[in-house]
Amino acid sequence: MKDLILITAFCDTPSKYDVLRNLINQISEHKNHFDILLVSHSPIPQDISEKTNLTLYDKKNDLIYDWDMRAKPWFDPGNDRPIMSIFTGYFSTHLAIWRMLILGLGVSKNCGYKKIHHLEYDCDIKDFSEFYDNSKLLDDYDAVVYNKVTDTVDPIIFGTFQSFRLDKIPSFLTELNEVGIKKMISESLDKCAEGMFFELLNQTKKTIIKNKSVLDLNGNSFGLSHNKISTGNTAWCLPYYDKLTKKLGFVIWNMEENANDIEVRLIYNDKEIIDFGIVQKNHWLLRDIDDYQNAKNLIVLLNHKIRNIFEFEKYKEEFKLASFREENKRL
Repeated sequence: MKDLILITAFCDTPSKYDVLRNLINQISEHKNHFDILLVSHSPIPQDISEKTNLTLYDKKNDLIYDWDMRAKPWFDPGNDRPIMSIFTGYFSTHLAIWRMLILGLGVSKNCGYKKIHHLEYDCDIKDFSEFYDNSKLLDDYDAVVYNKVTDTVDPIIFGTFQSFRLDKIPSFLTELNEVGIKKMISESLDKCAEGMFFELLNQTKKTIIKNKSVLDLNGNSFGLSHNKISTGNTAWCLPYYDKLTKKLGFVIWNMEENANDIEVRLIYNDKEIIDFGIVQKNHWLLRDIDDYQNAKNLIVLLNHKIRNIFEFEKYKEEFKLASFREENKRL
């Protein structure tokens, strides 16, 4: 049996459908070696579905707004003390992502596939060498994943592409259980979907980890929805509680791949205006605002539009757990 490329997708704009359409056409050129299963939370146009072997549309696309179930990425400005915050985004898509993946793997298992290459839709693949190489590796190993290495943050598992043997993964990944998914997310310390997925794939301890840089060779591009076709929102533009100084601080890191210069302004406690001015691409800055005990509310204006409104009096203690700067340096 051929290997299966499992694509998960959510396309809410014509440009995203075009990215998906291009990817399907690229994979179709390798149809003698790979079948295609497309799982989507958005309806799939007929011209796209006709080029797949299987298409599954899952209308349910629940988002998670609970603070204790949202991802908490971190940034360590100056390698001094890291900041962790759930406010880089507005909600968690983890439940929706896990649904697509598990439904797709359940169908794959029932159809008898053995080797799976999971790929998110927002990719432009001109060189399929890694797919063929991973297929050979799966004769002796159970999974192949990629490590993404960037400055100022620890290496993390790259979630857009991985290959694995379907007969070696736990039943959790083929039998949909939303209660179990939410429990797993809630109990996770960092809420990182990539990390949780890696732990499930690596239960047999027969996983190869490659450097993500090999995926970017020969014109390949991944995560286009986060750069070329993204809305350009700056993730690290948020307040935090400083555990060391007991102050309310604010961090800006203009680091998105498609970033331009940005303007940030705050309205603090309905009266004080704090103007950060222009923050250039690849620059970051920190500023203390006030003693945290004095904080009542904060309006964040990014490029003259409201990005967030924080009502500290409503969740004084909860905020300190959701967005904070550590007291000590990382070991």
